[in-house]
Amino acid sequence: MNRRQTLAGLSPAQLNSRASFGPSRITKEGKNSKKITALISRQSLATKPAGNPQPTSRLSPLSGVQRRSSTYGKKTTGPKQDPRPVSDKGYQHDCIRQLIEYLSTHGYEHPVSPKTLTSPMSKDVFSIVQFLLKQVDPHMKPLGKMEEDVPQLFKHLKYPFQISKSALFAVGSPHTWPGLLAAMNWVVEILNYAEKAEEARTDVFDDKQRSEHDFFEYVAKSYKYFLAGDDYQSQAVDDEIAQEAEDRAEQVRQRNQQLQQANEELQARLEALRSQPSALLQAQAKQEEHVRDRDKFRTLIDNLQSHKQSLQRKLQERKAEVESKQEQLASTLLESDAMRAVIAGQTVNKDDVVRMNQEKCKQAEILAGVCGQREALERRVYEQDVQLELSLDELETTVQAYNTAADRLQLIPVTAKYAGGLQYEIQLDRAGVSASDIITVDLKGEVKPALARLRDSRAARARELSEEVLAVQERLDGGLEALTERTEDNAALGTQVANSLTGSFHVLTVSLT
Repeated sequence: MNRRQTLAGLSPAQLNSRASFGPSRITKEGKNSKKITALISRQSLATKPAGNPQPTSRLSPLSGVQRRSSTYGKKTTGPKQDPRPVSDKGYQHDCIRQLIEYLSTHGYEHPVSPKTLTSPMSKDVFSIVQFLLKQVDPHMKPLGKMEEDVPQLFKHLKYPFQISKSALFAVGSPHTWPGLLAAMNWVVEILNYAEKAEEARTDVFDDKQRSEHDFFEYVAKSYKYFLAGDDYQSQAVDDEIAQEAEDRAEQVRQRNQQLQQANEELQARLEALRSQPSALLQAQAKQEEHVRDRDKFRTLIDNLQSHKQSLQRKLQERKAEVESKQEQLASTLLESDAMRAVIAGQTVNKDDVVRMNQEKCKQAEILAGVCGQREALERRVYEQDVQLELSLDELETTVQAYNTAADRLQLIPVTAKYAGGLQYEIQLDRAGVSASDIITVDLKGEVKPALARLRDSRAARARELSEEVLAVQERLDGGLEALTERTEDNAALGTQVANSLTGSFHVLTVSLT
């Protein structure tokens, strides 16, 4: 693929239908309407500059050439048909996702979600449109009436499809919202393209790419003035590019001189270092000496550490022996004192000792039986607690399902549509002792009778609506029959009128001949 093409040999049709050779001038700060409009529809370089008379020295053969449309055939009238599938749900979801992604990454201050953009309110759409237009032109004044300003602004941005004022009076309706969503997504795509073009423009080029870029800039400017017939500006561009080349060559020469000086300084420093004694050999000798000293110190430290550990072990053993002897002495003294006290106060005989032993055995048997009963009761209490927790879990699940159904039926809270001031919501207190403490409302006395009354009223209303539907269906059938009869009458009248016109035309033709 050729990177460059010749600038000659273009027909007038190619001259008027090709894309502009001028690069897109987009800056990150300048997201305004003029630059975005330049992205949307650029003018050809063959367009006559405003306020500057055009010489005819080189463009006289093209002075009468008009702009041609890129399409052939008869020009269509009426609004353009949008080729995008704006009514497709998948396309709408993609547009919503791109719009939310752009708003969330560019500092949109209001909350937005796919649910709100499925059928939005007018104020939400107005806020989003104003934010997007602010991204296009940061200096734009606040919008007045949305129904009047928005169509004009989109027309100014060269949006290819018409946005009617009537569509902005009901932006959330299924007939108007897809078109408005596609228009906002179109602005988002233009803004994203502007940012990516700016990033691509600010990338660092190598020498070859920079040279090609500068040559392309020069060709674009020169060819524009060539098409306009402005020899003065064309020569000015040539002088400018020559001056830039000369300045760049001068910078290269200065840089080359600086590098040569730096090279000479480094050569002199290298010679000086070569003439001095080798610092590496001296450092290696010192390192070997230090390594030997380090090994000696490490050996000495290891010996001292082992001797220290041996002394510490002996000290611990001696301390443990002393503490053991002291404990044995204290225990012996206590036992001696206890025996002396027992002997001094002993008043029981042999029979008393036998009786006390028997009583002790009996109490031990009673204690064992009581402990067994206690363990059985504790197991039973544990089982009851487990069963209670399971029952409370099932009850809680049932209560949650009930509250969910009541909320869906608009029975809770108390101010709900069908609540009638009655508390239908059930709150479960797991710490309650009795049934009335666990469930806070009277199910049998209040909630159940109220639900029965509500069920009866809904059933009666359903029967009434069924009767109304049947009546409306009967009227619809009657209207369809009447419409069919009128259609047949209109067809008969049309046939009569056609026959009458044919006869009149025949009579008129005969009279003229």
